[in-house]
Amino acid sequence: MIESIFKGNRYRYCKSDKGNYWVGANRSFGGGWGSNYYPGNNCHAPMCIWGELVEIAIASGVPAESFRSPKPEVKEKKAARQKKSDRPSISIF
Repeated sequence: MIESIFKGNRYRYCKSDKGNYWVGANRSFGGGWGSNYYPGNNCHAPMCIWGELVEIAIASGVPAESFRSPKPEVKEKKAARQKKSDRPSISIF
């Protein structure tokens, strides 16, 4: 579990199949009212502070690879269709 404390509030990093995100974990951790960015317990944190939360977590010893999502697999390209000739022709259906 990855946690960061930003302006007196604790945030938790969550990984899922649909995407990764930060949620509020505890308001005013360590005293004070903290910041206006705190969304509430178990609510998504605003994206404008995600970069700072990642920097705080990396500074506390979390490897940077923990925040990178795996790249999707590349699908094979299908063979291109042959282009019709430029000459006039008659098609019978």
